[in-house]
Amino acid sequence: MIHLSYDQEITLIKKLLAPLNVVEYDADYVAKVVTHSDFTGTYSHGLSRLCIYLRQYMAGALNAQPDFKIVQDKDASLAFECDLGSGIAAVNRVYDAVLERARKYGVAAGVARNSANIGCGGFYGHRMAEDNVIGFVVSNTYPCQAPYGGADRLIGTNPIILGCPTTNPERPIVIDVSTSGVAIGKVFAYRREDKEMPEGWANDYDGNPTTDPHKAYCVRPMGDHKGYGLAVFVDMFGGVLADALTSAEIPFVEDMEPEKTGFAVVLLDIAHFLDVDRFKEHASQYASMLKNSRTATGVKEIFMPGEIEARLLEERKVSGVDFSDALVAELEDLGRQCGALGEGGKLEDLLA
Repeated sequence: MIHLSYDQEITLIKKLLAPLNVVEYDADYVAKVVTHSDFTGTYSHGLSRLCIYLRQYMAGALNAQPDFKIVQDKDASLAFECDLGSGIAAVNRVYDAVLERARKYGVAAGVARNSANIGCGGFYGHRMAEDNVIGFVVSNTYPCQAPYGGADRLIGTNPIILGCPTTNPERPIVIDVSTSGVAIGKVFAYRREDKEMPEGWANDYDGNPTTDPHKAYCVRPMGDHKGYGLAVFVDMFGGVLADALTSAEIPFVEDMEPEKTGFAVVLLDIAHFLDVDRFKEHASQYASMLKNSRTATGVKEIFMPGEIEARLLEERKVSGVDFSDALVAELEDLGRQCGALGEGGKLEDLLA
């Protein structure tokens, strides 16, 4: 086991990426988003997911030096080519550009193609709150859930992320949900630890429910037909509109081929609609009304979307996070493969 502070995890990630010649902007944002994931309790996209990113860089499935560029520029609408670079970095680059246009036009949108996994979506919701905008990010992913009532893997977990500010900068309203009941990364985490999954997470090859992560073939849609419908429209934004692949065409991450996913970022600059402080006050009043409403029997507290993660972030920035022996061993092996660690080297060596 290893115990890391917030800054130590960021340092560790950058040092693991350094020998792979990942461009500085990309390495910085991969480190920030992966760390945000672990410190908000979203372990499926933390150091656990970094293991996959490292393998992808070494296999050439991720481009360490992408030629990221705008391919369509029409006032408040933008389209981007990501050149197979980090999806985490790509979303932040698109966000930067869309934010600039939203400041000018009030509303702006960007779509992108030839991207990859975007990491912990909650990070982008926090960015929205810090920038006094309200908006959403959607991204398609490789197929790991079936159409509602089907058994074939044709749709990704296709996450949807929304965020907006309140009067408390540490407690924005943020939602980061996969359109499946759980992210496929959680299944991978249970598979790595050889632990039984909770019921309702996944189906086997024939569409039957299973709790065995080694038999899991499809994760199940969130809210059955409702999650399925949302997943389809994520593919419309992130796949079809972005001129990217749709989920069914994206290679499985285990294949170590370029993912070529697509995503969309839509931002509304609050100041173009009303006074920002008025928005924050009203949003906070609304949140307070919900939180102070009657609780159901046995429930102690009502939480706003993103509140549990925000609390964990505050607490863990003080206390740090523990990581399992299995994850440490995997990262050390990858560190030696990529050249960040010498023979017999330990992760602690990168923090010295």
